[in-house]
Amino acid sequence: MHARQAKLQIRLLFAYNYRMNISKTTFFLTLCLSAVLLWACTNENGNVNAPSGANAAGDTAANANSAKTNVEELGLLANVPYETEDIVWKEDKVNAKLTAVLRFSPEDADKIVAESEKNGAPQRVNIAMESWFPAELTAQSELSGDQSLKGLAYPANIFYLAPYSSGRVARIEGSDYFILDLSAK
Repeated sequence: MHARQAKLQIRLLFAYNYRMNISKTTFFLTLCLSAVLLWACTNENGNVNAPSGANAAGDTAANANSAKTNVEELGLLANVPYETEDIVWKEDKVNAKLTAVLRFSPEDADKIVAESEKNGAPQRVNIAMESWFPAELTAQSELSGDQSLKGLAYPANIFYLAPYSSGRVARIEGSDYFILDLSAK
């Protein structure tokens, strides 16, 4: 029996040591996790996941500076009367302005001019070149030498959707590109 008692004691001792090691490991892990959480909560930089004022402003500026190409999204802000062959646009929510560069088929471009002429006579305009304009327009402005695009501007009535209710649409000379500038009154 003595051997049996010794085996039982060894098993009990093993079980006791195992539980104690688990308890020590659990205690150590809990202590480490608590220390990490305490350090994270008292970090001088605050919550690193929450945008700081500067970062939030930077994100807004970055979004404002990124041009979009989704015609469906633009269609929620402005009426796009015909299918476009090329589109790039930006919305300035702070100043309630929208600028879009649209290329239509030659037939649809002529229709836009005809419809726009009903709302007012065209005016010659020079439009400052923007870095996000399509490469074809960039090349055309470089050929002119003055970093601008020449065109005829019309009232943009056919493009209006709330909140945008004023603006112009200019057809760029020698192309089927239009530059649409809209603003909310």
